[in-house]
Amino acid sequence: MSTETKPSRPRAKRLLLMRAWLLMRMQWPRAAMGFVLSLLAISASLYQPWPIQIVVDSILTDKASPPRWLAPYMSDKSAALLVVCGVLLAVYVLRYTLNAWGTMYLVRAGLEMTHDLRCRLYEHMQKLSLLFHERHAVGDSIYRVTWDTYSIQTLFNSGVVPMVNALAMLIGMLIIMWQFDPLLTLLALAVVPALWLTIKYYGERIGRSSMEYHDTESKLSTVIHETLSAIRTVQAFVREEDERRRFEDDTTRSAAANLRLLREQIMVGFIAGLITGAGTVAIVWIGGERVLSGRLSVGELIVFITYVGMLYQPMATLSGLATAVQGALAPFRRVVEILTANPVIRDKPKARPLTTCRGLVRFERVSFGYDPGRLVLKDIDFEAHPGEMIALVGPSGSGKSTLLSLLFRFYDPQQGRVLVDGADVRDYQYRSLRRQISVVPQEPILFSARIAENIAYGRPDATRDQIVEAAKQAEAHEFITALPQGYDTPLGERGASLSGGQRQRLAIARAFLKNSPILILDEPTAALDAETEAAVLRTLQRLREQRTVFVVAHRLSTIRDATSVIVLQAGQLAERGTHSELLARHGPYARLVELQFGAAK
Repeated sequence: MSTETKPSRPRAKRLLLMRAWLLMRMQWPRAAMGFVLSLLAISASLYQPWPIQIVVDSILTDKASPPRWLAPYMSDKSAALLVVCGVLLAVYVLRYTLNAWGTMYLVRAGLEMTHDLRCRLYEHMQKLSLLFHERHAVGDSIYRVTWDTYSIQTLFNSGVVPMVNALAMLIGMLIIMWQFDPLLTLLALAVVPALWLTIKYYGERIGRSSMEYHDTESKLSTVIHETLSAIRTVQAFVREEDERRRFEDDTTRSAAANLRLLREQIMVGFIAGLITGAGTVAIVWIGGERVLSGRLSVGELIVFITYVGMLYQPMATLSGLATAVQGALAPFRRVVEILTANPVIRDKPKARPLTTCRGLVRFERVSFGYDPGRLVLKDIDFEAHPGEMIALVGPSGSGKSTLLSLLFRFYDPQQGRVLVDGADVRDYQYRSLRRQISVVPQEPILFSARIAENIAYGRPDATRDQIVEAAKQAEAHEFITALPQGYDTPLGERGASLSGGQRQRLAIARAFLKNSPILILDEPTAALDAETEAAVLRTLQRLREQRTVFVVAHRLSTIRDATSVIVLQAGQLAERGTHSELLARHGPYARLVELQFGAAK
């Protein structure tokens, strides 16, 4: 049996950089314009030291002849000085104007990269299986989408852009400096090996520290999400102080990781500064000796030292570049981990759409387990026809919800088949399959939108009349119209402003409006009062005439009306029959009813 091998660290880094490059080049038109403007700005900056030499050697000391364009003004040295200063000012204006426009283009390109990556990651996350989301904390996923995606902008604006600019300036500096004095140029380059060793030593350390920091920040996001999502439970059990301490501990760990990362980044800058500073001192000493010996003029030395400073600036940029790239690769790696995760549930190459569905469902000797060695469902075999209501009962953990998840094809069985209209659900395009199924979950999920939009979530093209009719069927119309804005009333997160029964009725209205041939109800009346429950059950009776209805229920009123009751125990089908038939057998179902209701009625 073959085992998957992870790529070596250098190869893994190259693969990450290659993936980042593929994302970056999507913004090449805007990025190219930014680079052209930036390179023109660099070209302008190369001319900045020359007016200084002219001032020192031609105007102040008469050590050199002035350039031709300045000769007409040399009769009045004050005028000549003013002209040179005007030229220098023009160079500055040109440089910073080009640089500003170039930066604008490049920053926007980086933001567009973040936008594209964020949308791609969010879209991919929605395609991943429920098993993936069950194994990953919601807070961690939120952090990766909202914060880790900025890594592509960091790689571009703090990696690629400085590298291109620094290399362009470095090449320009070296060409000019070599023409001045090759020996001094080689001396200026003597610091390169020391800079390279510094970058190599601290680069990997910064990468590890950055990964640790982003992991701690992700865990912190998870704690915040868990606590605020369960704030009622936290306050009900008076655990505010415990949650504060947990948050404080995680924040302390995050701050410590950030401090380690910053310490290493500062050390790189500190050592690089010492190295380049030593190089500058050596240039001043040897260059001064060459002026004293007459091989250089004062103006030429000043220009050369200016160029040395400009040379060491891109060198320092390149040394800091390694730290920026290493720091950005850590969160980018976390994004790529999600993007490279393959959805477990995918369409077959020749899967067909399920456009019309009668609602005939069959579970054919189905076995399933979240872990291959631990089956949750074992050899389940039964059939449900349109017009029937199948009640699934059994103790918690017996596999009721898992069974219906297989019908949705949230998971695929290890053995057996789930059939809809005589065909394996794996032969259908899974999105078209799910369009044929409506569901009312036990915990209603509502969104921060208007009531009408929540009801029409499964059918966005529904008219207002159709939305109102669905609400009436779910006995929700009356309380909706009593709200200040009726169907246009905005709901807070998860519909927290509504009662549990109201949220449940909106979820039922949503399922009614979708009008699918297969309807799944998970404890649909658990949060309803007796009067509303009776009304909803009457509606369910009408819906049964044309639909296949599965109900996960414990309430006797719901079970009693089922066409057939399926009893699951430890993942196996224990017995099946009508409510009365199963009571008469005095088997597992009768014991469940007696346990929950006190008597088998």
